[in-house]
Amino acid sequence: MERTQLNSDLAKLISTFLIVVVFMVIFITAINSIINRTFNSGKQNYYENANELLYSYSRLVRLQLENYRSSIGVFYIEDFLSSASDEEIHEFLKKNSYKANPDFFEIYYFDKKKNRGFFSNGNIIELNSKNYPKIEKNDFYISNIDNIPDSYENGFIIEIPVFDKSNSQKGSICASIKLSDFTEHLKNIKIGKKGSIIILDGDGRFITSSNDKLIGNKYFPSNKKYNAFSSEYIANAHAGKIESVSTKGEIIDLLFSKIKETQWTIGVVLPKADIQRMYEKNHNTKKIIFTLTFSFIFILLLIEIKKLSYFEKKQFFIKFHDPLTHLWTRQHFEKKATKILKADRDSKFMLVECDIRGFKFINQNYGEKGADKLLVFFANMLNEFAQESCGIIGHGYADHFYGFFKVDLIQKTMSVFKANLEKVTKEAKSYDIPFFAKFGISFYMPENANDKITIKELIGQASFAKSTIKDNLLTQYSVYNSRLLKKINEERFIESQMLQALEKEQFFVMYQPKISLIDEKVVGAEALVRWKSPELGLLLPSKFIPLFEQNGFIVRLDFFVYECVFKFLSKQIKNGKKIIPISINMSRNHNKPEKFMHDFLELFRKYDVPADYIQLEVIERSFMDNNTLREITTLLHKEGFSVAMDDFGSGESSLNMLTKIPVDVLKFDRDFLESSTNEDGALDDKAAGFIKILVDLSKNLEKKTVFEGVETQQQRDFLKSIECDQAQGFFYSRPLSEEDFLKFIGEHS
Repeated sequence: MERTQLNSDLAKLISTFLIVVVFMVIFITAINSIINRTFNSGKQNYYENANELLYSYSRLVRLQLENYRSSIGVFYIEDFLSSASDEEIHEFLKKNSYKANPDFFEIYYFDKKKNRGFFSNGNIIELNSKNYPKIEKNDFYISNIDNIPDSYENGFIIEIPVFDKSNSQKGSICASIKLSDFTEHLKNIKIGKKGSIIILDGDGRFITSSNDKLIGNKYFPSNKKYNAFSSEYIANAHAGKIESVSTKGEIIDLLFSKIKETQWTIGVVLPKADIQRMYEKNHNTKKIIFTLTFSFIFILLLIEIKKLSYFEKKQFFIKFHDPLTHLWTRQHFEKKATKILKADRDSKFMLVECDIRGFKFINQNYGEKGADKLLVFFANMLNEFAQESCGIIGHGYADHFYGFFKVDLIQKTMSVFKANLEKVTKEAKSYDIPFFAKFGISFYMPENANDKITIKELIGQASFAKSTIKDNLLTQYSVYNSRLLKKINEERFIESQMLQALEKEQFFVMYQPKISLIDEKVVGAEALVRWKSPELGLLLPSKFIPLFEQNGFIVRLDFFVYECVFKFLSKQIKNGKKIIPISINMSRNHNKPEKFMHDFLELFRKYDVPADYIQLEVIERSFMDNNTLREITTLLHKEGFSVAMDDFGSGESSLNMLTKIPVDVLKFDRDFLESSTNEDGALDDKAAGFIKILVDLSKNLEKKTVFEGVETQQQRDFLKSIECDQAQGFFYSRPLSEEDFLKFIGEHS
């Protein structure tokens, strides 16, 4: 085996030596051609870049002229101008002259029949009609440079035609612009150290030039070789590239083209010396390359012998492994997983895709270095679990990882996964940068699988499952199955029906009574929304509220509920019937206090209902921070409403906010009683003690207490014993329709 390896290495070395020798021969004969091609390519790029600059600066000038044209448009009121007299137009221009572009020397009206100009400064001047050609409707004209009217300075005129009611040109609205003002916008345009931009008018006079003496004049090269290439010649040509000579006697290249919709020509002036330096650099490069090549080839041959084996191994690793985590790349992972799947279609497999919640923000807050360190830490954990389970693992883009495992029993596999997930979560929380991972899982089941299913499709299923987790911090993984797909399709259907459902009044409000634990009388109720869908039947809030919170529709639904409650109370008051306070929920989407209060009060004031009969239930996490919650609570109190903190103790609200947020009522989540009640219906002693402490604390802070989810007499009696104020739950009543709720009030008042 060693002899074979030795012969292989020797063969590689001899091959390398022969290749180097051949390369030397080829290099000697080909290097000149290669360098020349490189030079020609560089030269071509040089001129291509110059042409791109020419186009860019032409566009820049064009935009400036368009800006002038638009500025004239301020004065171009077609209906007025078509019927107005010279005097009326003159008065209009004088009155509105302050609107003129700062670059305009004068804005004036040229009467084509009278050959007279009416200037915004009040002057009326005879003008030469030759300078004001006929212009088509919706067009404009930019003149060559000349002494502008009412001035002795060089400039140009922009003219927009004015037509009478018979569509005959009666005159033009004109703006005169001094050359000095126009060129001020272009004076900082330079090409390298010596290159520059020139602009010529239609007669070949310079509008801009690095040589101020040429401004307003034409240029005729004194050198006989270039005498034909005057500025007149360039102005009359459409576009091109010529070699000429500057006023300083320097040989130059000039690339030029017409500025669209004008008589003007723009050109890029490039010193010929730049190209000459490229020639010299090309020649010197040849010398250096020839010298270095012969020296380098010998050294390279020696180094190649030592590095040959190393680079082969390195290349193999780089090709198939991610450079950061040293895991397989996604492409190689897919290739390996596909090979495993094809070889054993009769077995079960699990594919896992995972990423890190909020990785983008981790990257922003801790920098690329910190984020990379976290990825390596996470990759090592995943790789360790993969090796324990005889699986394979790969790293995709950013924070995406993939695992593929052969499994036996699905239940056992999920137990192992959950155990590993607990370890990952524990390690992640204690890491320098605490993070949370989420996982999507798909299974290949031979009895159900399509023989043609691919690893890409399994990854897609796992990714889809992971996407359903969204921002639910209590869920770390999701398994792809037909029920999940059905759920997503159902959510999409719900979203497609929600607007129509609101318009067709498929949503309706029910009321769940709140009972005083002192005298067992009804003292309030909570308004709860339901949806009776023709297609899906009766939908409870858990089916649509989380979805509406995500897409923002909950705001409209909230206000629908508010109005239903206001109408109900208003009707009771008008009929002289007994009313009790109703609490309404304020969803997490109302995070702008002033806007909410404006819209809420606008609706509330349509109905003659006292504010003390309305209580708003808020959740601490619904708002961005305690300051926002404090602000909304204060504003509601100011208007006479009471405020309850809903789902207190569920993880949504914290003890920390009790002393900071001025709520009136604490509503304890049903989980308190559910998790504290034993199978025989009795409350766990420790849990009962904890609940009593919370109720006592609430009383010390002068806040009323309400418990949701009261379903048994034992729960009721316990709450009564610890002096809880109110109870709400099935023990007393399920949510009731308006009619049944009124009966309940009559029976329990």
